Formats: sequence, structure tokens, C-alpha cells
Amino acid sequence: MPPPDPLAPIVQALSFIAAPKPPLNTPPTPPQTPDTWTSGSNTATDGALYTPVQVLLGLILSASSDLTSLGNGINSALTGLAAALASLAGDIGQLATVETDAKTVLSGLNLVLNMSKGFAPVAAASTLQSASALFGQLQTLLTDLPDLGVAAAEMAEISQQLTAAAPLFPAA
Repeated sequence: MPPPDPLAPIVQALSFIAAPKPPLNTPPTPPQTPDTWTSGSNTATDGALYTPVQVLLGLILSASSDLTSLGNGINSALTGLAAALASLAGDIGQLATVETDAKTVLSGLNLVLNMSKGFAPVAAASTLQSASALFGQLQTLLTDLPDLGVAAAEMAEISQQLTAAAPLFPAA
């Protein structure tokens, strides 16, 4: 059983404010790259609660200059977080394209290190064992992770949703 997807509930919860456009293909075939959500003209669509939240926050944040300043800070934070997530999604998306190659390389390194232990001097055996254990753990980590392409796409969706939610808070 694959591990649960920790990002899907975040995308779903934010969809009440801003729904990602386009939605993620489920299952992701053909795979969608993060730039589907982070570049071009695709913007999140208003969710069912966008307008009520906009009215409520408009009333609250205009009540005083301190609250307006708070709204400016939240807007800035959401915009910065969205940009960071978009960048991270792009990087993870690139890693997803070579995930199988990385697993193969780690497996090959582990095999060579295990074979080398039989020919190496006794003093070097513990170093080879440590290196073999490290590459084995990295290989296991890549194997146990959910699909990196889906994770990258979901991060890009969240970035798009946060970008759409930022205007709910007044910008300076």
C-alpha cells in the first residue's frame, strides 16, 4: 500500500477559496508538469467561499490602520510563499523525470560497494559498509516516496491557489 498523499487534503481545503485550474488528472496520465499551474495564463478559479471571505475580510481589515497593515503583511507572506512553492515544485518536477535513473544508479553503486567489501583490506571494509548503507537508505527513500511528479504538481496547484487568495488581503 503506497503512503498517503499529504498534499491532496491541502489542495482540497484551499479549493473552497480558490480551485486550481486545470485540476490535476487523477490518475496523473498523461503527467502534468508544475508549470501547468505556475506559468502562462492559468489562474485558479474562485471557490464557493471566495466572495463571502472577500467581503468579510474587507470589513475587518478596513476597521483600523493596524488591521490594514496586518492584511498587507499576510498578502506579502502569501505571495512570497506561493513563489517559493512554485520554484520548489519546478525543482521537484525535474527530479521526478530522472527518479528511475537515480534509483538505478544507487542500486548499481550499492552492488559495487558490496562486491568491493570482499576484495578490500579489512581496514577499508567498515568504510565501504557505511557507504553501502548510505546509498541503500537513499534508494529506499526514493522507493518509499509517493510519486514525485504528483507531489510537484500538487505543490504547483497550492502555489496557484495561494496566489489567487493573496488579493483577499489588501496590498500596500
